[in-house]
Amino acid sequence: MDLLWLFGLLSLAASLYAMRFWDRRHAHPDWLRLPTRTEYLSAHPECATGDMLNARCCACGSDKVLGHPQTGWYDNRFRHTCLACGKVLYRTEEPR
Repeated sequence: MDLLWLFGLLSLAASLYAMRFWDRRHAHPDWLRLPTRTEYLSAHPECATGDMLNARCCACGSDKVLGHPQTGWYDNRFRHTCLACGKVLYRTEEPR
């Protein structure tokens, strides 16, 4: 019976580790490939707005840009997407 409990605990630990590894490595591989807001605005200076947190879309010129969390409400990493054309523009990270 003790061997069965040990096997169960080891398989549970291995499953949890595999899910965490999958989430970090495979679920969001392009996070660091996105430019930061500063890099985005230096590449597209015409997209700057008066707002310090927002910018215009470089593809369609829309100012409707939404920043949503990368993985969920608890995440401090945000991916900013144009609501008009759906293009992912830049990333920001808020301190915790």
